[in-house]
Amino acid sequence: MRPLVVGETAETAGRTIGEGDINLFAGLVGDFTPVHIDETFAQTTPHGTRIAHGPHSMATAIGMATHTGLFGERVIGLVNINWDFAGAVKIGDTIRSRVTVEEVRPTSKPGRGLATYGFEVLNQRGEQIQRGRMKVIVRLDGQTDAGQ
Repeated sequence: MRPLVVGETAETAGRTIGEGDINLFAGLVGDFTPVHIDETFAQTTPHGTRIAHGPHSMATAIGMATHTGLFGERVIGLVNINWDFAGAVKIGDTIRSRVTVEEVRPTSKPGRGLATYGFEVLNQRGEQIQRGRMKVIVRLDGQTDAGQ
């Protein structure tokens, strides 16, 4: 497990969001709001078509970030998520995450730290559609300076 380095940034591969993704998420969480599942209704909205649930795109962005090596076996648990939604994800859009280690500090428990990750979620045009911060408790194993 490599040490966390404050300021390190990683970018994920893209993930195209399909109709099946949206329908599956709607069924998993029970959110059948028409803008997500009813194309006829969605055409009357400013989006002009169905859009993905905001939390679905957020979860996808975080999930893709797990492939960057910034999380892995060091993560013990989620503490907080603060997320802003600036744009919609339509069927066929491809999103990717840019993740930055913003802070790592030790906690009162030896070998543990609080890591803050900054996220930018970008669409296929490079537009920032979401941004947020996620704080997690991590193992610091061997990091005497908490990555700073």
